[in-house]
Amino acid sequence: MLQEQSRFYQQLLFFADMMLVGATWIGAYYLRFEVFATWPIPLPEYLPPARYVSFLPWILIVAALTFWASGLYVPDRAQRWTRLVRSVAKAVSLALLVTMAFLSFYRDFYVSRLTILIFAALVPASMVTLRLLLYVYVRRARRQGRNMRRVLIVGAGQAGRHLARSFELYPWMGFTVIGFVDDHKTDETDVLGTTEDTMQIVDSALGPIDYVYIALPLTAAHRIETLLSSLSTRAVTVCLVPDLLQHDIINSRITDVDGLPILHLIDEAPMDYRRFVKRTTDVAIAIGVLVVLSPLLFLIAVLVRISSPGPILYRQERMSLNGQTFNMLKFRSMPVTAEKDTGAVWAKPGENRATPIGRILRRTSLDELPQFINVLKGNMSVVGPRPERPVFIQEFKEQIPRYMLRHKVKGGITGWAQVNGLRGNTSLEERIKHDLYYIQNWSLLFDVKIMLLTFWKGFVNRNAY
Repeated sequence: MLQEQSRFYQQLLFFADMMLVGATWIGAYYLRFEVFATWPIPLPEYLPPARYVSFLPWILIVAALTFWASGLYVPDRAQRWTRLVRSVAKAVSLALLVTMAFLSFYRDFYVSRLTILIFAALVPASMVTLRLLLYVYVRRARRQGRNMRRVLIVGAGQAGRHLARSFELYPWMGFTVIGFVDDHKTDETDVLGTTEDTMQIVDSALGPIDYVYIALPLTAAHRIETLLSSLSTRAVTVCLVPDLLQHDIINSRITDVDGLPILHLIDEAPMDYRRFVKRTTDVAIAIGVLVVLSPLLFLIAVLVRISSPGPILYRQERMSLNGQTFNMLKFRSMPVTAEKDTGAVWAKPGENRATPIGRILRRTSLDELPQFINVLKGNMSVVGPRPERPVFIQEFKEQIPRYMLRHKVKGGITGWAQVNGLRGNTSLEERIKHDLYYIQNWSLLFDVKIMLLTFWKGFVNRNAY
């Protein structure tokens, strides 16, 4: 119910934003050609209003796509003033960049630069104002007790507490938590009794209960079944919130197969616009790096060739998305016979298997540059957990809990663990924590942050050997 209402209100907000974009586009025209006709700069070549109106559909299409792509309509974006302004500014900036790029190719339509500046100022100002007015209206309505729904939460554990905090974060939904029932936390002030008291509380004189949220662990299946049977005799809405927060949930979502609900707990990221944008960004960056650094790549290839006999590139089997293996490319930094007798060996400080050129390449991470070819081929991403060799994974997955969860996204050239210094012979447990944090909190903005940190902190690392 919460998700459905949230989606409904966000859709209404989207259509309101589209109306504001259209109104401000026309308003910017009249401000430029009527109010500021001679000031601050002379009037450019006059275009009739119909010419600007004819371009409005393209403005609306660009705004609609970029607003959704930037995450503007994720509900938690509008809870704090600073976050609200940032989210609107990011969405509008992206839309303006795309619009200006389009106009640069569309030579038949000249737009006054001052018109664009006025439009760029009016759009975010009107969108922020709309959200503030809505927030003030809803807050006042809720304070007056209008359309409030009373909620009882069964289970005062992590899931139940998280649910109660979410209702507080979204006051415009009108949910008031009157308390909890829990078999093990009856000493807490907001726990009204045990689960056996649920029906008594629903029927009590405390006031009508509109919603009962069951937030119990899966081990309490028998109690859940009993509660559902009892609550079906009352006019309350019952929602089940499985307490799964003690587990590592990767890309969770609910789907259905012929009407049967399926809860995905550990899964790869679903196909949506973000994966498309991430892949497009990967390809663009990989092409840019390979073209711009081609002279350096040629020089390194020559140095590797003369450093020791053997191929320039070293192909090493690695594991990535969903456990699939591929050959990761590197500039060869060791003699071809380095692992002939020992087999696969974990890199350790003090080892001298690398050639003189190879030691420099490793220390500066330049040996990793051919992996942009892997990015182009789709084996890797620019940002993601570093892919590991299957021979080591067989050992790690038995020793380190949750290790295989890192393979629910593509491996990357750089990652959250790497920019935090977790390279080489460092703690695998800490590396897994950082990898899972990245997967659970992934966003396009997070990828940009990691790429910037990679450049900011440099490619030289004391744990690269």
